[in-house]
Amino acid sequence: MIPLIRAFALLPTLRWLADAGAPLERCLAEVDLPAAALVDPFRPVPLVHAAALLRNAARVYGPDLPSRIIATTGNLEIAMLGKVALGASTPGEALARVAAALPCYCSHEHVSFERQEGQYIVREFFAHRFDAETLHDLLQYAAAMIDRVLAATGETSPCFARLAIPPHPVLGVEHLRARYGERVVATTAHGITMTVDASIMERRFSKAARERLNPRSLADTQSLRSAGALTHSLAAFLALMIQGDQAPTIQRVAAAAGTSVRSFQRQLEADGTSFSKQLAEARRSETLKRLQQQELTIASIAATLGYSDQATFTRAFRRWTGTAPGQYRERSADPRGGSQAAREERSIS
Repeated sequence: MIPLIRAFALLPTLRWLADAGAPLERCLAEVDLPAAALVDPFRPVPLVHAAALLRNAARVYGPDLPSRIIATTGNLEIAMLGKVALGASTPGEALARVAAALPCYCSHEHVSFERQEGQYIVREFFAHRFDAETLHDLLQYAAAMIDRVLAATGETSPCFARLAIPPHPVLGVEHLRARYGERVVATTAHGITMTVDASIMERRFSKAARERLNPRSLADTQSLRSAGALTHSLAAFLALMIQGDQAPTIQRVAAAAGTSVRSFQRQLEADGTSFSKQLAEARRSETLKRLQQQELTIASIAATLGYSDQATFTRAFRRWTGTAPGQYRERSADPRGGSQAAREERSIS
């Protein structure tokens, strides 16, 4: 499936870049992220591209940038941790909330922890094979967020006894030791392992946070892991691209999946489908929705859905419905309840 993450995960990095005077829209465009991510924080975006945004920023502003971003970010800006962890009485309870909510936040990120004699072992990894540099930046960011939660007890950062993290492919972990000390070690694993004293993990927060979740919280949000099959996640991703007026090419989608075009095509063939079939279905679904918006012209619908001209769009529409889009719209009203377009849309969901 295509790795996805909620757009609000980008906010701390984007806020830091804005403070540094970086052009945000250009930074987003360089990693093929939509500008809509700035205004729709619950929008799923490709994890591969979100990770590239952080990696690019670290190349410009220093290899310890992920840690610095978290250190200077307000509690409510720390994406999921700043929201889901609110109201927990201890770091252990906060991390348990995070682990439970994680599928709604990111399709490929996993966190777990267990208690052992006088300490807790916290593990976090991504079920996607990133390059070494990007993986290091992502996991450094994750470790800094966990440390931030631990520090809410009043403990001085760093709050962990040991952090094993995959090293930067060129710089190793020396930049992290400059920040956290010798408790940081390199590992050949593909995730982090953090050791935390039980006295810290079980300590009550110095000031209990109140529940200040937005009305649309992660608890109300569909899991990004629930789609399962590649075709399901592809359908969801194509719908997002089309709704955001992004050109949905197989090259862009394969890049978002972190694979080559040929490999992506083979995966679709194994599922008994193809990119062209999935794209046609996504366009059909969105067309039926847009035809219900009387203020939209058929020409504008054709253009925003990526058709070269209105005639090509009309031919495709005739294949779907047996009629022209204008005729379809004219007779869409149905006295028995709802429009024909609405019924067509329900029939494909």
